[in-house]
Amino acid sequence: LVNLAWRDLKSADPNKFDILRRLLGLGFSPRLSREIAQALPLALDGDRALAWTRSVLAHNLRCAATAQDPVTRGGVYALVGPTGVGKTTTIAKLAARCVLKHGPGSLALITTDSYRIGAHEQLKIYGKILSAPVHAVKNELELTRVLNQLGPIHLVLIDTAGMSQRDKRIGEQLDLLCAHAQVQRLLLLSATAQAGTLDDVVRAYKGNGLGGALLTKI
Repeated sequence: LVNLAWRDLKSADPNKFDILRRLLGLGFSPRLSREIAQALPLALDGDRALAWTRSVLAHNLRCAATAQDPVTRGGVYALVGPTGVGKTTTIAKLAARCVLKHGPGSLALITTDSYRIGAHEQLKIYGKILSAPVHAVKNELELTRVLNQLGPIHLVLIDTAGMSQRDKRIGEQLDLLCAHAQVQRLLLLSATAQAGTLDDVVRAYKGNGLGGALLTKI
């Protein structure tokens, strides 16, 4: 039956068939792929059909508004995610934007990464360039003390250890961060990862709720 349906669609509307095939091959869900393919205007084919599909996908992404941007909104944000997804690099970008927009003294950096060699030193380099304090913490008590010491600062960015979605230490990391109500977690997701992998990462890092997601490797 499935093969018959595919052949019927390919024969009746090859443009919709091509879009459906491409979306499924990229890892989009069958339901979403089918809905987009069915809505494809009849007059579009080839590159125009692909351009329309990309615009529909982009339009339906629930992106944060400017007012929700961490740099604009301020607060305490912990960046979490698998090893190599780009947490420290993303922190550097957010930190630079914060200092440019709100000036020196608006930013503080914290690392909970005691596993990776040189993690603290790398963050200290960024802090020195941006004239921002950098703190290393190992447990809940140290994190509480540092947050209390910082007081009313516009933006605090917390760098965390990268762990595979199957790493049992993720639970300990989430316990540390979730113990502080003011800490919002932002999950970094690689745009180059397969859909199944992304689902696994979200399930592993979701905990009691996420403040949002940041796409890397775009």
